[in-house]
Parts: sequence; C-alpha cells; structure tokens
Amino acid sequence: MELLKLAALCTVCLLPVVLLRGKNPEQALLLTLGIMLAAAARCLALAAPALEELRALFARTGLEEAHIAVLLKTVAAALVTKLCADLCRDGGSQALATTVEAAGAVAALVLAMPLLRAVAELLLGFFG
Repeated sequence: MELLKLAALCTVCLLPVVLLRGKNPEQALLLTLGIMLAAAARCLALAAPALEELRALFARTGLEEAHIAVLLKTVAAALVTKLCADLCRDGGSQALATTVEAAGAVAALVLAMPLLRAVAELLLGFFG
C-alpha cells in the first residue's frame, strides 16, 4: 500500500515538474530533488522492521552485527548513486551521470570489502 502512495505522489508531482522544465529547469530540478527527499524519508521509516529482521538473521548466522552496517552502507551507496545519476540526467549531463555511476560502483566495492572478507573467512573455516 505504501508503494502505491509513493508512486501516486511521484506521478502527481510529475506534471508540475514537466511544466517547470520548459520555463525554469532549475526550479524543476529542485522540485524533483524535494520530492525525492520526501519519498526517501518515507522509505527509511518503512524499512525499520526489515532492519530488525536482518539483525536477527545476522545473529543466527554467527556473523558480527557490525557487518549489518557494512551491508546497509553498501545499499545506501547504490541508492544514492542511482538518485544522483538520475538527477544528473535530468539536469542534462549524461557524462556526469556516468561518472557518478562509476564512482558509486567503486564505493560499493570498497564498502562491501569487510563483508566479503568475513564471508571468505567463514567459508575457509568450513573447508580449512
């Protein structure tokens, strides 16, 4: 149900964004950013129960709870990358969007490294 509400919000706000884009692209970009921030805040609030379930899952596997933060930071990097790249495209710069996406991929790899290391050590413990 919440997904439908967020989709409706974005759809309703699309008309003013399109109308503004022709006359004042800067304001259209700012309105888009505001809508994105409102939707992101709501998504974060809705994610709280899933985070608790994720924490319980990590506790059962024996992995450190610190790895939850690594996983969440990686997901956040992917989402921020996608949103920023889309904003760059809306602003008319495909080159900047591609640069943001490349930087996001590198950041996700760097952020995920401790989690990958822990999984590798866990597997080596089983087979070593």
